[in-house]
Amino acid sequence: MNGRPSIGLAIVLILVGLFFLLNNVGAFEDLELSIDELWPGFLVLGGLAFWLQYLFGGTRDPGYVFVGTAALLLGLFFFLFTLNVELPFEFENLRGPIDWDDSEFLWPAYPIIGGIAFVMLGIFGSDGGALGVGLAAIAVGVIAFPFTLGSAEGLEEIGRFWPVLLILIGGAALLQPLLRRLRG
Repeated sequence: MNGRPSIGLAIVLILVGLFFLLNNVGAFEDLELSIDELWPGFLVLGGLAFWLQYLFGGTRDPGYVFVGTAALLLGLFFFLFTLNVELPFEFENLRGPIDWDDSEFLWPAYPIIGGIAFVMLGIFGSDGGALGVGLAAIAVGVIAFPFTLGSAEGLEEIGRFWPVLLILIGGAALLQPLLRRLRG
């Protein structure tokens, strides 16, 4: 570190402080959410803090991108469990709102999340090997999902969203030269 305060950490502390202040003055009375449901938000905010530190903190350590991406995606994934989200399609082994018991069917999301973090590291860093590792991990997760979820119409629905990966990789590849120019 260069001794400068972390911009990302500062913004996260402000956001968390605002949330708790608003909660303490009753701004969220209509929302019946508890820390048991909201704790993944700390991972999301931490991920955002790492990304902000990478983008605006002066140091361009690609490790910030890796950790930021992994924490952000893990936090969003864990919200599925803590908020008991109901998916818009059903699978043989996964029906109704998601809870922690469904982890045995959703474990392929972990290699996908790690793979996306490695892809981002490969794009924003200089390590070409990270890109290959990331794509391999994503492939493992995508191939495993049909086996864990069982046969269902929902698998075709998920299959329709594969272009999102191309969009993310392309967007990150577009950002990389821009960030290099901003860095000077």
